[in-house]
Amino acid sequence: MPEPLLTIEHLRVDFPAVVAVDDLSLTMQPGDICGLIGPNGAGKTTTMRAVSGLQEFTRGSVRVSGHELAREPDELKRRLGFMPDFCPTYDQLTTSEFLEHFARAFAVPNRTQRIDECLKLTWLTDKRDSLCEELSRGMKQRLVLAKTLLPDPQVLLLDEPASGLDPLGRIELRKILLQLRAAGKAVLISSHILAELSGFCNQAAIMERGRLVKFGSIADLGQQMSTRRMSVKWRGDAAKALEILKSANINHLETVGAGATFDFAGDTEGLDELLKTLVMQGVRIAEWRGIGDDLEQIFLQSGAKELM
Repeated sequence: MPEPLLTIEHLRVDFPAVVAVDDLSLTMQPGDICGLIGPNGAGKTTTMRAVSGLQEFTRGSVRVSGHELAREPDELKRRLGFMPDFCPTYDQLTTSEFLEHFARAFAVPNRTQRIDECLKLTWLTDKRDSLCEELSRGMKQRLVLAKTLLPDPQVLLLDEPASGLDPLGRIELRKILLQLRAAGKAVLISSHILAELSGFCNQAAIMERGRLVKFGSIADLGQQMSTRRMSVKWRGDAAKALEILKSANINHLETVGAGATFDFAGDTEGLDELLKTLVMQGVRIAEWRGIGDDLEQIFLQSGAKELM
């Protein structure tokens, strides 16, 4: 296996009255996008601040491409970009002036070229001469992301980047994140909107009260779910299909036209066997799929509380 881009081991952050992060460990490889999920107060923002070096932690270690925060903070921070939940822009600067300011602060080589690249990546090229105060909320979010991308970090920490964005802004953000994945970046992103995360995340990390409840690939976590909501549609007589479904390990069976929905208590192999039985018994299956967002189901079955 290649060296992980991000390694967090046994991270703990203590505040005077609470343990904000408690023994958190995870790793991310190039191309991983991990959704950091949990109720308000679960420790998501504190985790990101600790990983970025903005929050002192009690114990544990953070490494980016093998560079440890405690020993090589400057080297690590050159490879890491953090976009907080709310980051103001400078209203009286144009977008290009705003990025020029930070490019100089980051000592970015070939500043003009890099600014052009980041404006293009975030679809702001035609706004390069617009004042920041003239930008919409979504454009400002993309501008802050462009600022975060200026040093070309290998690891990105994005804290609620879709907060306040309209549907078009969320679609644009998803496209940017998929481009970052294709470029081999590792992105740790928090959001309360699980349907959004499912559009681009391949990993999930679920937190509650500072602890990591679940972490892994969405595919692996999906296979661990004890109950899945399923939808099946068929062609022809429903009697045989319903007879087989009623004898299977399911709950809450509801017929909907030429089909049904149900809860299946079992693993992926059990679902495969049920589908095989239906087909072998002559049921002509037109559709077979899980209902709802896989990430939402993983969260609901993780034992963590509601997100909001």
